[in-house]
Amino acid sequence: MISFYTFIFFVHIIGLVIGVGAATVKLVLLIKSKYDYTIVPFYLKVSKPITQLIIFGMVLLTISGIGFIIEGYPLTTQLTIKLIFVALLWIIGPIIDNAIEPKFIKSAPEIGHQPTQEFIEVQKKHLILEVFATAFFYIVIGVWIFG
Repeated sequence: MISFYTFIFFVHIIGLVIGVGAATVKLVLLIKSKYDYTIVPFYLKVSKPITQLIIFGMVLLTISGIGFIIEGYPLTTQLTIKLIFVALLWIIGPIIDNAIEPKFIKSAPEIGHQPTQEFIEVQKKHLILEVFATAFFYIVIGVWIFG
Protein backbone atom coordinates (compact mmCIF):
# COMPACT_ATOMS: atom_id res chain seq x y z
CA MET A 1 0.00 0.00 0.00
CA ILE A 2 1.34 3.43 -0.90
CA SER A 3 1.64 6.18 1.67
CA PHE A 4 -0.41 9.36 1.57
CA TYR A 5 2.79 11.32 0.88
CA THR A 6 3.64 9.11 -2.12
CA PHE A 7 0.10 9.48 -3.44
CA ILE A 8 0.05 13.29 -3.22
CA PHE A 9 3.55 13.45 -4.71
CA PHE A 10 2.32 11.39 -7.68
CA VAL A 11 -0.76 13.62 -8.06
CA HIS A 12 1.49 16.70 -7.85
CA ILE A 13 3.74 15.41 -10.65
CA ILE A 14 0.74 14.52 -12.85
CA GLY A 15 -0.76 17.98 -12.26
CA LEU A 16 2.55 19.62 -13.09
CA VAL A 17 2.97 17.66 -16.31
CA ILE A 18 -0.58 18.36 -17.46
CA GLY A 19 -0.54 22.05 -16.48
CA VAL A 20 2.87 23.03 -17.79
CA GLY A 21 2.50 20.85 -20.88
CA ALA A 22 -0.83 22.36 -21.83
CA ALA A 23 0.38 25.90 -21.09
CA THR A 24 3.41 25.33 -23.29
CA VAL A 25 1.31 23.95 -26.16
CA LYS A 26 -1.08 26.91 -25.92
CA LEU A 27 1.81 29.38 -25.93
CA VAL A 28 3.51 27.73 -28.91
CA LEU A 29 0.27 27.79 -30.91
CA LEU A 30 -0.31 31.43 -30.00
CA ILE A 31 3.23 32.34 -31.10
CA LYS A 32 2.77 30.47 -34.38
CA SER A 33 -0.55 32.26 -34.98
CA LYS A 34 1.23 35.60 -34.58
CA TYR A 35 3.39 34.85 -37.61
CA ASP A 36 0.88 32.82 -39.62
CA TYR A 37 -2.67 34.13 -39.37
CA THR A 38 -4.03 31.02 -41.10
CA ILE A 39 -3.40 29.19 -37.80
CA VAL A 40 -5.77 31.47 -35.86
CA PRO A 41 -8.94 29.42 -36.65
CA PHE A 42 -7.17 26.26 -35.47
CA TYR A 43 -6.00 28.02 -32.31
CA LEU A 44 -9.56 29.17 -31.64
CA LYS A 45 -10.82 25.56 -31.88
CA VAL A 46 -8.23 24.11 -29.49
CA SER A 47 -7.65 26.92 -26.98
CA LYS A 48 -10.65 26.07 -24.78
CA PRO A 49 -9.79 22.35 -24.34
CA ILE A 50 -6.15 23.28 -23.75
CA THR A 51 -7.20 25.86 -21.16
CA GLN A 52 -9.32 23.20 -19.44
CA LEU A 53 -6.22 20.99 -19.22
CA ILE A 54 -4.24 23.87 -17.71
CA ILE A 55 -6.95 24.41 -15.09
CA PHE A 56 -7.15 20.66 -14.37
CA GLY A 57 -3.39 20.53 -13.86
CA MET A 58 -3.50 23.55 -11.57
CA VAL A 59 -6.33 22.02 -9.52
CA LEU A 60 -4.30 18.82 -9.08
CA LEU A 61 -1.25 20.88 -8.11
CA THR A 62 -3.21 22.98 -5.65
CA ILE A 63 -5.01 20.08 -4.00
CA SER A 64 -1.84 18.00 -3.71
CA GLY A 65 0.05 21.08 -2.46
CA ILE A 66 -2.52 21.45 0.30
CA GLY A 67 -2.00 17.76 0.99
CA PHE A 68 1.73 18.36 1.42
CA ILE A 69 1.03 21.12 3.93
CA ILE A 70 -1.40 18.85 5.83
CA GLU A 71 1.35 16.20 5.88
CA GLY A 72 3.59 18.71 7.64
CA TYR A 73 5.74 19.97 4.76
CA PRO A 74 7.53 23.01 6.28
CA LEU A 75 6.72 26.51 5.08
CA THR A 76 10.19 27.41 3.83
CA THR A 77 11.28 30.37 1.72
CA GLN A 78 11.34 28.06 -1.28
CA LEU A 79 7.72 26.98 -0.68
CA THR A 80 6.64 30.58 -0.10
CA ILE A 81 8.13 31.63 -3.46
CA LYS A 82 6.37 28.73 -5.17
CA LEU A 83 3.08 29.65 -3.53
CA ILE A 84 3.41 33.26 -4.69
CA PHE A 85 3.89 32.17 -8.30
CA VAL A 86 1.03 29.68 -8.06
CA ALA A 87 -1.17 32.48 -6.72
CA LEU A 88 -0.08 34.67 -9.65
CA LEU A 89 -1.08 31.85 -12.01
CA TRP A 90 -4.51 31.65 -10.38
CA ILE A 91 -4.84 35.43 -10.86
CA ILE A 92 -3.51 35.79 -14.42
CA GLY A 93 -5.38 32.75 -15.78
CA PRO A 94 -8.89 34.17 -15.32
CA ILE A 95 -7.72 37.52 -16.69
CA ILE A 96 -6.55 35.78 -19.85
CA ASP A 97 -9.63 33.56 -20.11
CA ASN A 98 -12.31 36.11 -19.22
CA ALA A 99 -10.93 39.46 -20.38
CA ILE A 100 -8.32 38.99 -23.11
CA GLU A 101 -9.25 35.79 -24.94
CA PRO A 102 -12.88 36.81 -25.60
CA LYS A 103 -11.58 40.00 -27.27
CA PHE A 104 -9.09 37.88 -29.22
CA ILE A 105 -11.87 35.57 -30.41
CA LYS A 106 -14.21 38.45 -31.27
CA SER A 107 -11.62 40.36 -33.31
CA ALA A 108 -10.04 37.31 -34.99
CA PRO A 109 -9.87 37.56 -38.78
CA GLU A 110 -12.11 35.33 -40.83
CA ILE A 111 -10.43 32.78 -43.06
CA GLY A 112 -8.91 34.53 -46.06
CA HIS A 113 -9.07 38.00 -44.49
CA GLN A 114 -6.23 40.09 -43.13
CA PRO A 115 -6.19 40.83 -39.40
CA THR A 116 -7.41 44.21 -38.21
CA GLN A 117 -5.31 46.54 -36.11
CA GLU A 118 -7.63 45.79 -33.18
CA PHE A 119 -6.89 42.06 -33.51
CA ILE A 120 -3.14 42.67 -33.72
CA GLU A 121 -3.24 44.76 -30.51
CA VAL A 122 -5.33 42.20 -28.63
CA GLN A 123 -3.11 39.40 -29.91
CA LYS A 124 -0.04 41.21 -28.59
CA LYS A 125 -1.60 41.59 -25.11
CA HIS A 126 -2.75 37.99 -25.18
CA LEU A 127 0.70 36.75 -26.12
CA ILE A 128 2.41 38.81 -23.41
CA LEU A 129 0.07 37.48 -20.71
CA GLU A 130 0.45 33.88 -21.93
CA VAL A 131 4.24 34.27 -21.88
CA PHE A 132 4.07 35.46 -18.27
CA ALA A 133 1.65 32.70 -17.23
CA THR A 134 3.74 29.97 -18.83
CA ALA A 135 6.92 31.48 -17.40
CA PHE A 136 5.36 31.33 -13.92
CA PHE A 137 4.94 27.56 -14.36
CA TYR A 138 8.60 27.22 -15.31
CA ILE A 139 9.70 29.47 -12.44
CA VAL A 140 7.83 27.20 -10.01
CA ILE A 141 9.65 24.20 -11.52
CA GLY A 142 12.98 26.00 -11.25
CA VAL A 143 12.39 26.95 -7.62
CA TRP A 144 11.35 23.37 -6.88
CA ILE A 145 14.40 21.82 -8.55
CA PHE A 146 17.09 24.39 -7.79
CA GLY A 147 15.73 26.00 -4.64
